[in-house]
Amino acid sequence: MTDGEALRRSVVAEPDDDTPRLVYADWLDENGQPDRAAFIRAQVEAFRAEPYSPKVRATAATAFALLQKHRLPWSEHLLTLYVDAFRWERGFIGHVGVWPEHFARYAAALFAAEPVQSLRLNVDVAGVGPQHLRDVFAVPELRRLRRLEIAPTLAIPPEDYELVSACPHLAGLHDFSLRGNPIHPPWITGVLRGGAFPELQGLDFGEIPHLGTALTTGFARADHRTLRRLDASGVVFTSDQLRGVLSSKCLRQVEELRLGWHGRHSDTGPLFHLDLGWVVPWDRLLVLDVVGQRLGSDGVRGIVGVREAAALRWLGLANNALDSEAVRLLVAAKHLNLNHLDVSGNGLKPAAIMAIKARFPNAHVVG
Repeated sequence: MTDGEALRRSVVAEPDDDTPRLVYADWLDENGQPDRAAFIRAQVEAFRAEPYSPKVRATAATAFALLQKHRLPWSEHLLTLYVDAFRWERGFIGHVGVWPEHFARYAAALFAAEPVQSLRLNVDVAGVGPQHLRDVFAVPELRRLRRLEIAPTLAIPPEDYELVSACPHLAGLHDFSLRGNPIHPPWITGVLRGGAFPELQGLDFGEIPHLGTALTTGFARADHRTLRRLDASGVVFTSDQLRGVLSSKCLRQVEELRLGWHGRHSDTGPLFHLDLGWVVPWDRLLVLDVVGQRLGSDGVRGIVGVREAAALRWLGLANNALDSEAVRLLVAAKHLNLNHLDVSGNGLKPAAIMAIKARFPNAHVVG
């Protein structure tokens, strides 16, 4: 085994630690691969920087330019492992999409080749049966995962979701995305209340409209959990249900909260009827996305009137019926320090966009 192979194996063996990645980058520099070394350092630097900051954008752009030059030779070893798609994280392939009918056969080789911690399970409506799913969730390498995504599909019947929550190899899962899946509401209520996924920190229920009641019931009994990330965009809640979810104990330390609303253009969302200053758990909140809630200037007043909103770095106010008063409130909020602000879909005039950009010079403003 060469020094380079040994160093790369240490990266795979210790995926949570950046030190082996940077040591390997030094070796690459000393052995004629400066672009690969620079790519690793740029992605690690972006990961460590303040979320969504100009430094993140700059280092991510550097990494992207390097990847465009070398994408094929750096990833060609995955071509024989039935990987559908992949994403680079901290200099290595950290996320892959796979097909259940092939995953069990190639999992050991895949997890030996890269420090994979995120998996998207692409369920083919035509080709996947219960046995394929049983094979997937029997793979011991799943213990390395920190994130699991199940692609939207009609192929998984309600009873087969029990294969997921009963899998002993997913005890270390931090993030679970069921986005767009027609899941059986009692199952997710049971997951929230029960002991599956004990290290869970993030949930994505986006685009599953029928889960409002199930989530309200589940969050009321999920005091044993501490969630840092929640995406419930497109879930249909009443205002009272959403108030109940946001007041749940498990969300007191939430850092990312996405509550987009997809009603008709003239409709207000359930957040419109609530006082955001009181119902949103602000203490650690870095990301707030309320696209489509039609909050207007009163909703913006509720956000900027909270001193704890100073921690926000990403704010999504797209399609929220913002007017000149809402713009004035944003510009006058001296405690806000945003790195990303989306005010698109509000029909704001160029002068208003310019005023917002002048107020938040370090932010990526989408108008």
